[in-house]
Formats: sequence, C-alpha cells, structure tokens
Amino acid sequence: MGPSSRVEALWEPRGARDRALHALLRAASVPYAVATVARNVLYDAGVLPSRRVSARVVSVGNVTVGGTGKTPLTLWLASALHARGRRVAIVTRGYGRRSRGVVTVGDGGRALLSARDGGDEAVLLARRFGGPVVAGADRVAAARYACATFASDLIVLDDGFQHRRLARDVDVVVLAADPRRQRLLPAGPRREDWRALARAAAAVLADDAVDEAGARHLLPRAAVVGRMHTRATALVEAAASGWTETSLTWLQGRRVVAVAGIARPHRFADTLRALGATVAAVHAFPDHHPYTPGDVARLVASAGVDSLVTTEKDLVKLEPFPALAGLRAVRIEAVVEGGGALLDLAGGLGWQ
Repeated sequence: MGPSSRVEALWEPRGARDRALHALLRAASVPYAVATVARNVLYDAGVLPSRRVSARVVSVGNVTVGGTGKTPLTLWLASALHARGRRVAIVTRGYGRRSRGVVTVGDGGRALLSARDGGDEAVLLARRFGGPVVAGADRVAAARYACATFASDLIVLDDGFQHRRLARDVDVVVLAADPRRQRLLPAGPRREDWRALARAAAAVLADDAVDEAGARHLLPRAAVVGRMHTRATALVEAAASGWTETSLTWLQGRRVVAVAGIARPHRFADTLRALGATVAAVHAFPDHHPYTPGDVARLVASAGVDSLVTTEKDLVKLEPFPALAGLRAVRIEAVVEGGGALLDLAGGLGWQ
C-alpha cells in the first residue's frame, strides 16, 4: 500500500489509532484550506492571471479526488464534439508519466507513447479518441501546442477544474457525492471548498449521489445539469496489431480473477458479477499503480486456471508483459442524460 493509499484508508477511521491519525490529518487540512482559498481569491481578483489560447476551452473536473467518472465523461464529450465537426484535442496532465514537457500521447485512435511515458489515463484516451491527445503539466503550453500542431479549435481539458491558469469558456463538474459531507484534503477526498462549485457552468451527476435540486443549490451558475451512468459495452484484448473487441458474453458463467488499479476497485468486481462472471478473487492496487514484473508473476500464480480480467486503464500498463498474453479488459462507456444541452453549451453558439 502506497503513501496515498495509507492516507485514504484513514478517511474512515477504525479504532483508536486511526482516529488519532485522522485528527492529525484534520489539523493538516487547515493550512491546505487557507492556501486553496487564497489562491482562488487571487485568481478571482485577477492578481493571478488566467491565460487564453486561440481555441475554445471546456474543462471537465470536480472538487474531489478519484473515481467520479471524469475520464469516461471527457472521452464522451470530446468524441461527441468531434462528431459535430469541431477540431477537438484532449489536453491532460498525463499523471504518472516519466516524460517531461509537452508531448503528443496519441492521434487518430492510436497511442504513440507507452503508459510509462504518456500516463495511463492519457494513453487510454489516445486509444479511444479519434483526435489528438496532448499531455503536459503546463496546461497553457499544452493547449497552445495542440492549437499550433493540430489546428485545434476546441480543447477538452481533462481534470481541469483546479487548474485555473488556463482560462476556460465552460467548466463542467462531475458530482458523485455531496461534497458538503466530505472533508478537505488530506483528511478527506475534497480538493477545495465546495463553494468553489459556483465557478461551474454545468454539472453532470453520477451515482445518484445528488439530486438535480441539490445540484442546482450547489452550482448557482449551472446552465445545464445532466446525469451520467456508465455501461460495459465489450471486452478488449491487446494484440500486436492493436486492441480487438469481443462480446461480453464470454464472461457469462466463467470464473475470473479481477485486477484493478483504480480508485474504486470493488465497483469493477461488481461489474464483472453483473455481467455473469464468478469472481474468484480481486487484486486491488492503488490508483495509477505502476505494475512490476513481480506484480505480474503474483497475478499469474494466483489466477491458476481462472481467467484474469482487468480495466482498460490497467490494460495499457499490463499489455507489455508477455506472461499476460490474452489478458482481457472490460470496455466502459459513459451514457449522459441531457447530453444534447451539454454539447450545445460546450460547443458554443453556431455549432449546435
């Protein structure tokens, strides 16, 4: 268990020792809160400037960490706007990558970098999206690069709500839980004060955690409030020629071992069961886990005659290991109710 996982385990303390450690985390959240509020005040006042680029910028983000569905929504939004005729590029940080500067992770549905060099979520987006995916810690530089290199006229900024240095035309937030009931980092998953949601122009509700009336109270500026759920659509298998799709019926009645390095691995196991599989074991790793040969050896040994099944986000990291030839992943897609209004808002007038 990595450092971040140990901290997350304390968000719901059990026992006297955990409660004592959680008290320390709550104390640490005070200076964090002061810093985030001060930063937002400086941006709101224009003391810290936001930089514009030549394209329209639509940010997808939230006020909490992990597991809210930002990546499926980013892919859905970028793909739908691309289908409407916009020259869309996805800009992302490329979390966990070892490369530096601004890089093209992929273009035209083809990944140009490995997950180690591009970041797992960025490579997944590159494999699924028909346009360019650009990664850079400096989002302004990455957006400018996308405009100059690909003539992009619309940037979808992945996980961008807190990255205010890049000016955006529309902020879309994903809500999977009521942020008023969550503690601030590092004592809980909330990244900033929930009142920051007032910056958002649109909300997408996931997991039935907040109803529309509650969302509109949290987001007074929101012109659009939609609802999202995800669905499994296929199994994918890595091959030398690329990823191939097979039917989900392969899972029915089959004993499988689930492998998930995501924020909420138990949900992946629940998905496999809902698809008719018998889950013999679950190997849960921290989000964005960089798999090692030792990890792979343990997975193969534990599976035995059962089949290993993983997420697409993990497949981009596990496919280079020869011992995992034939590994399958469940493909997940977002379904957005009220999506047309969201696309109209994101695309801007004249592109409906």
